[in-house]
Amino acid sequence: MTKIIKYSNAKNETRYKFRYYAGLDELTGKKRYIKKAGFSSVDDAKKELLKLEYLNSIGELTRPIKNIKFGELLTEWMQLYKTTVKPSTYSRTKGHVKNHIRPYFGGMLVNKISLQHCQAFTNKIFNLMPAGAPIVTGIVKRVLDYAIRLGLRDNNPMQYVIRPKHQASIQDLNKHPNFYDRKELAKFLSTAKELSLKHYALFRLLAYSGIRTGELIALTWQDLNFKTKELAVNKTFANVDRQKTIQTPKSKAGTRLISLDDETVSTLKEWQLRQRKDFLKLGINTLGKGQLIFSNRSNDYLSNEIIKSWGAKIATKANLTRITSHGFRHTHASLLFASGVDAKQVQARLGHANINTTLNVYTHAIKDKQDKLGDAFANYVNLGS
Repeated sequence: MTKIIKYSNAKNETRYKFRYYAGLDELTGKKRYIKKAGFSSVDDAKKELLKLEYLNSIGELTRPIKNIKFGELLTEWMQLYKTTVKPSTYSRTKGHVKNHIRPYFGGMLVNKISLQHCQAFTNKIFNLMPAGAPIVTGIVKRVLDYAIRLGLRDNNPMQYVIRPKHQASIQDLNKHPNFYDRKELAKFLSTAKELSLKHYALFRLLAYSGIRTGELIALTWQDLNFKTKELAVNKTFANVDRQKTIQTPKSKAGTRLISLDDETVSTLKEWQLRQRKDFLKLGINTLGKGQLIFSNRSNDYLSNEIIKSWGAKIATKANLTRITSHGFRHTHASLLFASGVDAKQVQARLGHANINTTLNVYTHAIKDKQDKLGDAFANYVNLGS
């Protein structure tokens, strides 16, 4: 039986308090007590006590505390998330959390976040960064899903937001796509060849293999089989919190063997000899295991920035629109589709875990093929008539 105790506060006023036994804590096995004080009358104390007894009888007092702030839950979720992804992925997520999510949601109570809050945030992020908005809002959704599993919420308002659609402007329509067609690629590579064998070998490999820039930076000569003309992609370079890191590819499908054409293999063989001579003059032996195919002047990993600057220099000299380093991967995929290779083959070569990724990213190339299907079908049928 809980006793209501009379006491005097600091102002010597009469007040009432009690300590209510709420059962055993399932997590720790210890007794749980709820202390209440400051009541001005016995009746007020009894009302609060009756309320607690009722809540305890329906199991409400043993449920998780619901007045936790989103920022606290986000920190807890991030610790769990860190164990499920690669360091580079976690680093990018940490950036989104710091720059966008925590400033907006951090101080809000988890169980008070509404659809209006989520919609306003979605609109804000979409206006700020249309391409990255799904990634950022997806993080919020996953944290709120975690809140549901913990019993802190009954629903996830992020499921019901209206996602704005990007309205293409005249500038967008006139903007050069982030890939080259056949003629542009040939012009780019011929210009690169005039400037430097290293630059030509690097950009030819990017354009003719479709590998990611991080995968290229991590390549060693052991990954290239000159006899079979195959390139083994089994690792990638990442800069995590300003620390150079070599990790496994983005997904299981990212570990793959890529066949190369004769000229690319021949160019790489020529570059290998040139690399050995150039570094030997500096007193660096490149015959050891783990020698990078492409490295900087210190025989260390190249940076994405230096590759980007080389590409920009070559494009300017060739009088071409600049594309990103990743644009050579898009170039490779687009030309694969144009040459008649089917989507599953493109998926395997690019190392996409999901065919939808291939289809969604390269809709422009697929549409171009579809536009010509009618004539292709008619030509095929007419051959037999």
